[in-house]
Amino acid sequence: MFIIWGFRETDKELGTVDYLHCNRCNNDSNWRLQRTTSWFTLFFIPVIPYRRVYYVYCPVCRWTTEVPKEEAKRIMEKNAAGQG
Repeated sequence: MFIIWGFRETDKELGTVDYLHCNRCNNDSNWRLQRTTSWFTLFFIPVIPYRRVYYVYCPVCRWTTEVPKEEAKRIMEKNAAGQG
């Protein structure tokens, strides 16, 4: 019997951050907040998440900057308050 295991990453967009200037592509746009989760997989099925990282990124050139979990939570709360 073979056991197939491995690793995989999934990305989820969590909302808009702010209208910011990107120093890489020189565009002004609404940056996005993204969560990347690393998974341990068993038979190609994600089973155990072992790492979560939050990023803000420029939607034009996809240049990313990592942000702490607390900052990501603040951004998500700000977005929720603006939508309600």
